Amino acid sequence: MRSYQFSEKGFTLFEVLIAVSIFAVIGAMTMSSLIQVGRTGEQVSESQRVLSEIQFALAYLGKDITQIVNRKIRDQYGDEQSQLIIDENRLTFTRAGWNNLLQQPRSNLQRVEYVLVDDVLQRRYWPQLDQSYTEVKVEQTLLQGVDDFSIKLLTKGKEEIESWPPDTQGNSTLKPVALELSLDLLKFGKVQRVYEIANVL
Repeated sequence: MRSYQFSEKGFTLFEVLIAVSIFAVIGAMTMSSLIQVGRTGEQVSESQRVLSEIQFALAYLGKDITQIVNRKIRDQYGDEQSQLIIDENRLTFTRAGWNNLLQQPRSNLQRVEYVLVDDVLQRRYWPQLDQSYTEVKVEQTLLQGVDDFSIKLLTKGKEEIESWPPDTQGNSTLKPVALELSLDLLKFGKVQRVYEIANVL
C-alpha cells in the first residue's frame, strides 16, 4: 500500500504576530493619511468659501463707491449732512443707481453707510434719502472676520485725508480725486482698493 506524507510546516505564533503588527501599522498609516486628506479638503473648501465672501463684499463696495453722487441729505433731526462722511471706521455717502423694480414712491438715490462692528463689516441704508424722525435704517452683514476697516481720500498732490468733511472749506489742496479702502482680514491679511471719485466733492 502506498503511503502519503504531509508537510507539517506552517507559521509560528511569532510570525503571525509580526504579520498582524505590520498590517496594523500600515492600516494606521493609511487611516492617518486619509484623515489628513479629509482635513486638508475641508480647509481648502473653507478658504474658498471665505475668499468668495471677500470677493462678493469687495464687488458690493466697489459698485456703491463708484456711484457716489454730489447730493447732500437731511438727517432725522433736519440737519444737513455731507454727500460723503468719513469718520474712523465709518463710511457714509449718497449713491445713484438704486433699482426700483417694484416702482415704490422713492428716489433712485440711496444713503449708504459701511461700518465695522466688532469683526463684522456691516452695510446700512435708509429707505428714504432725506430721513424722517421715525426712519429706521436697514442693516446687512457684508463680511465677517474683519480686524480693521479704514478709509482715506487721496488728492492729486498725493495728500491723504482721513476724515471728511474737513473743518475748513475752500482749501484747494483738499480736493480729493480718489478714495482708498483698506480691509485687514483675520485670515487673508490686508486688502486695499482705490476708487476714483472725481467731481463728486
